[in-house]
Amino acid sequence: MSQEFAPLNTVFQQLPSIVRRRDVSFSVWTQEMLLIGLNYFSANAASLSRIDNKELHIVECISEGSVPERFSGQVVSVSSSFCGITAGSEKAIIAPDTQQHEKLAGHPAINSLPQGYWGVAIYFGGAVWGTLSFSRNTAEPRHNDAQDEDALVLMAGMLEMKLENEEYSAELEGTRQSYSELSQRLEHLQFVDPLTELPSRRALFDYLHRELNQLIRRDGEGAVALVDIDFLRMTNEKYGHDEGDRILKGVATALRNAIRNYDYVARYSGEQFIVWLPDTLQSEVAKVCERMATHVNKCLLDGKPVTISVGYCAFRSDSEYPIPYARALDKLIDMAHNALLEAKNQGRNCAISASKKPITIRSLTTQG
Repeated sequence: MSQEFAPLNTVFQQLPSIVRRRDVSFSVWTQEMLLIGLNYFSANAASLSRIDNKELHIVECISEGSVPERFSGQVVSVSSSFCGITAGSEKAIIAPDTQQHEKLAGHPAINSLPQGYWGVAIYFGGAVWGTLSFSRNTAEPRHNDAQDEDALVLMAGMLEMKLENEEYSAELEGTRQSYSELSQRLEHLQFVDPLTELPSRRALFDYLHRELNQLIRRDGEGAVALVDIDFLRMTNEKYGHDEGDRILKGVATALRNAIRNYDYVARYSGEQFIVWLPDTLQSEVAKVCERMATHVNKCLLDGKPVTISVGYCAFRSDSEYPIPYARALDKLIDMAHNALLEAKNQGRNCAISASKKPITIRSLTTQG
């Protein structure tokens, strides 16, 4: 059954009430505008996002009737949403049914993204600053694309004028406390995964490059372990992403409790974690993997223990000469990944070593 949609004149009637408001912050002002658009499009979520290179910074986000997958202050990849396509389009994107839209239907994640979407690029300083978008969980015909485009363009124009306003320009330069706090929040999110509260992928590589350098200088040995939650995608499909997120957070806590104080665990990708084990003999790595599995087993799904598969690569330093640490680290992770694939091939719920003996760092950096 189709929904009742608000006529365009409601937007014209409501927008003037916020145009000249100077008694509220940019955040509140934007939320009021998003709410007008949310009601007009009968959408579930609305957001204003800033694009910085390949990252999408969610400046403001509101929702009705459901919890949004993204929230204000979050930083995600531009490719994980329709915003990258919107930013590159000269015209507004009008897609009551995204799977039928010529530009959106080919998105790699189309099946997990909203079924209804309306978006437009926001310009500031002569370049694309970000996007204004509204989305709905279901596809519903609206029969008036031209009217919807007028509404989007009108709201986008108001936002662009607000961005150019002298007061908000000062906020963009960081001279106002509110924007300073937002910047700190965004910086924190770059280094901490918001779901698991573990170090993020970016923080992981910053840390491991330093650690590997120090370990090699003292002729040490250690291991990199790649941990994968068994059947997490099936869990998401069967029980929903909320349950999948619960498992992710539970496993993150279990891994953190299982390792030693000087070890390091970070979220690597969707259901994978990397564990860094410095000054650890290869024979000890297997024991750490057993301890991690035991802790993870305490997380239950339908009364059954959650399990993990682990691939790890033990190594030792054998070089007194400068070496490309980034290349060595990439090789170690690749070998751990291959071992993880073997663990999955053997039925999962096990740990597999990449080699019988520790790999030498020199051999990693001299391979083609």
